[in-house]
Amino acid sequence: MNNINNRSFLKNSILVIVVIVLINTVQIFTLYQTKKFGDINFYNIEDHIFGIITCLFSFISTYLSWQFIAKKYTQKVIKIGLTFLVALLLFSCITSLYYTLLRHFVYHLSTSLDMLIGNIVFGLTTNHLYISGYTIAYLHFSNAKKLALDVERLEKEKILFQSKMLQKNLEPHFLFNNLSVLSHLAHKKPEQVEDFIDDFSDVYRYYLKHNQQEIVSLKEEIDFINSYMNLIQKRFNTAYLLSLSIEDKSGYIVPCTLQLCLENAIKHNFGSTEKPLHITIERIENQIIIKNEFRPVETLKSSKLGNQYLKNQYQIMFNQSITFETTSTHYIVKIPIIQ
Repeated sequence: MNNINNRSFLKNSILVIVVIVLINTVQIFTLYQTKKFGDINFYNIEDHIFGIITCLFSFISTYLSWQFIAKKYTQKVIKIGLTFLVALLLFSCITSLYYTLLRHFVYHLSTSLDMLIGNIVFGLTTNHLYISGYTIAYLHFSNAKKLALDVERLEKEKILFQSKMLQKNLEPHFLFNNLSVLSHLAHKKPEQVEDFIDDFSDVYRYYLKHNQQEIVSLKEEIDFINSYMNLIQKRFNTAYLLSLSIEDKSGYIVPCTLQLCLENAIKHNFGSTEKPLHITIERIENQIIIKNEFRPVETLKSSKLGNQYLKNQYQIMFNQSITFETTSTHYIVKIPIIQ
């Protein structure tokens, strides 16, 4: 590992030295060219205008080259290298044409090949290398950022689609569970069927009304949970006991969040009349805490369908996390309240 780190450090050090030498060489060459051929006056406005136009030519050449190369190549090194070379050629052609026309129409002078070459070299060293380098760097990082955002957007769309598919699976899941209860009552306790159907109608009406909404008030969800627990108690009597102590009912929650958590607690934990399973729901600041005794039904394997749905909804819609914790004695769900 140390040998690898040393080789990497040596390689980076050599690269830095080479870059410094190249930049210094370009700067010295630029000063030499200016002294030998140039006649630049800082207080001459024409020199400033000529420099600005040259910089614009450099930017336009690089931008057009990037747009052209990016359509044909995706590999980073090839794209950057070809963009730089094509921009250099395009810049040389544009500046040569501009320089020739400027001398001919403004100053009425001819332009020799040596003067064109000198102008190209001077423009490259004084302006183009820097402007083109900065432009390529900006376009590269801007493109990389856009690509990262596109990937993130696609990932969110994928998760959202999966979440919607989970929601579609939960609807028949909920209906099937309660029809099973109804079937059980019809055989064992027919006198309770009518009351159960009334409660079930209220609960399922709520589900149909709110399952397409992103949020619902906490108060409505709590009222729904009370009706839902009436259904549970009709089937299990006192095998599952709910203690709900929430005085502050302000805020919002994803519809059916509490119902899914209660359903999971009842489905995956053992409870009986002699040894009931205690479930508590309370509010601590901006969180709903659902806690039940941990008595897993060993033979039942969880699909975690409901948990995954809730995680996706809170993360995608509100950028908040819902947590599921298991201790030696309890199973705990912490649900953020949306303000």
